[in-house]
Amino acid sequence: MMKYLWVLVLMLSSLYADRDGGPYIAIGYGSSQFDDDGLYTSLKNDKTGAASVAFGAYINKHLSVEFNYTDMSAFNTSNGIEVDDTTNLKLFALDFSTLAHYAFFDDLWDFYAKFGVGEMHQDNSEIKGFSFVYGVGTSIRFNEVMSLKFALDRFDFGYDANGDNSQDYAFKIDYIYTALEFQF
Repeated sequence: MMKYLWVLVLMLSSLYADRDGGPYIAIGYGSSQFDDDGLYTSLKNDKTGAASVAFGAYINKHLSVEFNYTDMSAFNTSNGIEVDDTTNLKLFALDFSTLAHYAFFDDLWDFYAKFGVGEMHQDNSEIKGFSFVYGVGTSIRFNEVMSLKFALDRFDFGYDANGDNSQDYAFKIDYIYTALEFQF
């Protein structure tokens, strides 16, 4: 019975779905995994909880732009990425992205690809660097205001270990998350 009720809710919600334009906010939570490109001999913990907030706007149903804040050490650990017993990396990213959408079933179901640039920062430090952001995702629209996203974002950024302004290590963070999006 619950399956039929769920299908009915989705079908009725699709009648009100509209992504033709307008601003939105999305709040997400998931898991991030850090790849250090061999800088550290072993990481004590390379996974941590992560949270994000995105402010964006649909230009039309096929294109949107958004500004993101992603905290790579949110909620489930206060230590961030644990390198060893004495070293922790608490990273956060600020980025601006463009999303290309392809919608199905009268905008009820949406697939998108994301590309952006930004900065990766280390908390309580002056350490920061340029970052590329790539991503893919899907969303299900419940009504003209709310949708649920499932996505994977990858942050690529370099690390200069010897101070000569070159990229000695290519770090990556994969952020898998679920987000609620509210369009107004």
